[in-house]
Amino acid sequence: MAAAEPAIGAADLGWAVDGRWVLLDAQLCVPAGSLCALWGPNGAGKSSLLRLLAGHVSPQRGQVTLRGVPLPDIDPADLCRNLAWLGHEPGLYLDLTALENLALFAQLQGKPAADAALLDCLAQTGIAPADARRRVRGLSRGMQQRVALARLLCGDQRVWLLDEPATGLDAQGQGLLAEILLRARAQGRAVVAASHEFGFLRDADAFLVVRDGRLLAEAPP
Repeated sequence: MAAAEPAIGAADLGWAVDGRWVLLDAQLCVPAGSLCALWGPNGAGKSSLLRLLAGHVSPQRGQVTLRGVPLPDIDPADLCRNLAWLGHEPGLYLDLTALENLALFAQLQGKPAADAALLDCLAQTGIAPADARRRVRGLSRGMQQRVALARLLCGDQRVWLLDEPATGLDAQGQGLLAEILLRARAQGRAVVAASHEFGFLRDADAFLVVRDGRLLAEAPP
C-alpha cells in the first residue's frame, strides 16, 4: 500500500488462541480512498484480522490504529461513528422490515433519515420498494445481504470492514457490490474486504493473502 497516513492500520499485530498464533507480525496500511482485498483459505485468519481491526477482540501483540489513534484510546461511540462492520451474518432484526432496519440504524447513528433517502439506499442494492416493506425474516439470504449492504450506505463511516460481503449474492448482486465498493473508494473511504471470490474485487488497490497466520502482499489473482 502507499506510505500515506493510514485511515486504518496495524503494526506488528499478533493474536493467539489456546497458545497458537492465528496471526503474527501482521502489518497493514490502508489509506483513505483505497480498497484492500484479503484472500486466504478457511482458517487462515482473515476473519480474525478483521475482528482485530474492528476492535471486537484485542491483540496480544502490536496495535491497530484508526486515523493514527490506537483503538483502545477511541471512545466506543466514536469508533461506531467512524468504522462500519459487516460480518458473515447480515446482523438484521428479522421481525422488522428492511426499511425499518435502516431507519433504526440511522437513528442509532444519531442521523435519522427520511424514508425516501433510505429507500434510495435500498434501491442501490437492488431492493425494490415493495420488498423494502417486507419483514426481513421473509426475504431470501441474498436479499438479506443486500439489505445489510444498504445499511452501509445510510451511514457515513469512513472505514468499512467487510467479511465475505458477497455471501448469498448472485451475479447481479455481486456486480452491484462492486459498484458500491468503487463508489465508496471514490468518496474517500478506506475499505478492507475479505472474500473467497475475486470478481467484485478485481479493481482493488492491494491484494493481501493471509497464509499460515502471515499477511503477504501478492499480485491480483
